[in-house]
Amino acid sequence: MKKNDNVIWLLPTILIFVVLLMIKFCTPRLNDKFIVEPIKRENLELFIDTQGKTEAKDFVTIGLNIQLGVDKVYFKEGDKVSKGDVIIRFSEYKEKELDNKLNDRREALAVKQSQLRYLIEQEKQKVDVSQQMQQLRGEVEALQIEAAKLLQEKQLVQRVVFSPIDGYIVKINVLEGGVTDTSAPVLILAKSYDLKITSDPVKSEKLKYITIGNEAKMQSTSLKNSKDNRDGNSNTFNATLYKINDIGVDNLKTLEFLTNSFQNLVLNEKLNIRLYYQKRENVLTVPLTAIVKKNSKAGIKCYVYFIDKDNKVTEQEVQIGINNGEKIEIYGNGIKEGQEIIVNPNEKLQNNIIVQRRSLADEKREREKRLSKLEKDDKKKKEEIEEIEREIIRLKKEK
Repeated sequence: MKKNDNVIWLLPTILIFVVLLMIKFCTPRLNDKFIVEPIKRENLELFIDTQGKTEAKDFVTIGLNIQLGVDKVYFKEGDKVSKGDVIIRFSEYKEKELDNKLNDRREALAVKQSQLRYLIEQEKQKVDVSQQMQQLRGEVEALQIEAAKLLQEKQLVQRVVFSPIDGYIVKINVLEGGVTDTSAPVLILAKSYDLKITSDPVKSEKLKYITIGNEAKMQSTSLKNSKDNRDGNSNTFNATLYKINDIGVDNLKTLEFLTNSFQNLVLNEKLNIRLYYQKRENVLTVPLTAIVKKNSKAGIKCYVYFIDKDNKVTEQEVQIGINNGEKIEIYGNGIKEGQEIIVNPNEKLQNNIIVQRRSLADEKREREKRLSKLEKDDKKKKEEIEEIEREIIRLKKEK
């Protein structure tokens, strides 16, 4: 009797165990693999992405009032220069030409002045030379004016153009072997600390929440700065929006930014721009792809799929907030930081089924392993082809 009592007491435990086993093994399973991530608590920032480049904010122009032959141009447009660098060297021809002309005028002037002194002495001796003297005085005056003009022109001649600032070359209006144009600046420079960042045209509807003073993050796309980044020098920096420009095209505007970080940039450098315009702090977020929207009588509802340690999926309705195109704010009953959700749900996914997790790290290792094998196979095949080609050449020579 006692033994039977013990069996009766064990029966509920055995029954519960059997039911649990049935639930476990009868739960529907899906062979699809899914990416899993935890719910995060973080600051969510809204932004627009665009591109732009560094441009000169103000210019320093250098011009000449005389035509000079160009011997050598040592820099090109866009180059960075230091104060005192020689940018352009002019030929000696103009200086020599002016020296020769000036010497000719001075010699002629000396002759005319000597003749004028002789006529003055003749006049003192009551000889009528008034007409000759008047003509000579006119010639002397003309030579003096011409000599003064040549001297002034010679003073304009310079052998080189130095950079007066630390900065960048925006425009060079001369060519080696050519001559300068007095109607246009020879050189246009931009100060290295006086640059701005101008965006590509942006659609006006994207800017409805943008205001002057919004912060932006810039990232250089140049190979130089990518190398700097690998060496530990970040190729990202912050900037501030200070101007929104109409460009004369409907529905398009450009943005101008200022920053204190131009020391690692060059003129006309291409940049990726992320402009922030709204920020939510300390909110729960999931990837935007994790949200599934379904129609109901009450309207569209949003769901996420939680996954437990046994890979069992639970569908739960959530409320959503702002999103930045990558992540979205969620909230609702029982939702906590660290809970795991499925990032890439598909139409097969449903409540209370067991799925498989997709390991991105394992997939990356598998891809690298496959790539390595393919590269080795490719190398081996190339070596075999080269060996065949050598054998063909050898056989042809033996004919």
